[in-house]
Amino acid sequence: MALSSMTGFARSHGVCGSYAWAWEIKSVNGKGLDLRLRLPSGWDAIEVGARSRAAETLARGSIQAGLTIERTGAAPVVRVNATVLEAVLATARQLARQIESSPPTIDGLLALKGVMEVSETEENEEERRAAEAAVTKGFAEAIGALADMRRHEGSVLGQVLMTRLSEIGVLATRADQSPGRQPEAIRARLAEQIATNCWHSRSASIRTGCIRKRS
Repeated sequence: MALSSMTGFARSHGVCGSYAWAWEIKSVNGKGLDLRLRLPSGWDAIEVGARSRAAETLARGSIQAGLTIERTGAAPVVRVNATVLEAVLATARQLARQIESSPPTIDGLLALKGVMEVSETEENEEERRAAEAAVTKGFAEAIGALADMRRHEGSVLGQVLMTRLSEIGVLATRADQSPGRQPEAIRARLAEQIATNCWHSRSASIRTGCIRKRS
């Protein structure tokens, strides 16, 4: 069975219409598959597809995947809040009757908070769906690259382990072939140890008998 590492990193990015996107995926060791997604607000629709693709590609690991989205080339929309502007002008006219002052200028009015509103161009639904499809495909590419990286690291680790096992096997063979490990040598050592123990036992018995006779 091929080994696969639990750690890895992968990235993918692209542009679809006015959307520029980028995925960053990290993997560390985990007993099962735990995918944690960080998605921009409003992009929850791609979560189901991303989780399904991750489950098809990986079996284990704690995965953290982050998506960043930027809209480029979309001109901002500038609107004047007529209700707020009319309230400001009414207040200015009322104050003009009470105190002497210069009439408000256009740049001064527009600088007031709430008078001018700047927002992004409204999204085109067709363009948004195309961007979601591109982002989902980008996730599949990134998760595939992560799996490839983990398999590569596992292959390298497997080669290291096989090398170590081969070295251990060579050392074990040398130890088994050592003259001191041969059956004849082992029997000779055992016989020598038995003879030595017997000699010590006889010597101890003789010394004990002599002491008794003297007493």
